[in-house]
Amino acid sequence: MKAASVFLLLVACGGGGTGDEPDAGVTGQPDAAIDAPPVEPKPEFATSASLGGKLAIDDVGIRAQYKYGAAMLPSYVSVSLTQMGSTTSCGMKLAPKFTMFSTGSTSTRSFKTVLIDLSTSTVLEDGCKWDDAHVLAKLHEQFGIYEIGFAQARFTEDRPYVDVFLDAEKTFPNSTANITYAGGGVAYGMAADGTVGNQMVEPAPGTLLPALYDF
Repeated sequence: MKAASVFLLLVACGGGGTGDEPDAGVTGQPDAAIDAPPVEPKPEFATSASLGGKLAIDDVGIRAQYKYGAAMLPSYVSVSLTQMGSTTSCGMKLAPKFTMFSTGSTSTRSFKTVLIDLSTSTVLEDGCKWDDAHVLAKLHEQFGIYEIGFAQARFTEDRPYVDVFLDAEKTFPNSTANITYAGGGVAYGMAADGTVGNQMVEPAPGTLLPALYDF
């Protein structure tokens, strides 16, 4: 009876194993906490009212890509962001979500424009390393639908560069109704298949030619 009691005690305590078995308290525990990607920050930030970028625009809207030489390149807009309490800015490039064509004007100029929805755009390059969904939602909260237009430069000395018109559904941070850059962009003619050459074009006010607009 003593030998049987000792045997049962060893089994109950795990003493009969080889020492290679996993600890029962560890087996089956997930390692998701170790493998999970780090949570990106969601800071408050200010955004420059002006967007820059390269947009391949045809009669249908904004092309996702255009061809230059042997390379396929994306249409994009770039935004500059500054975290609250900081003096250093960072940048992001977005593939803009085209919504429709429209028109914009100032007291001296008229433009055919493209409207883009920043909230449903796609992040192409993230120089800020912040949460993408947070940034896009904040951009939409600040601007609503963003408007970008181009037209032949009003002033002869600015040609063959084009004037650039920027506006937003909501008021810009500095309360400017809209922004116009005289000779602030350039347009390169684009073929129906999205191939862009080096020939500069100048859309008449209120129109847009199929072109790559660099601004």
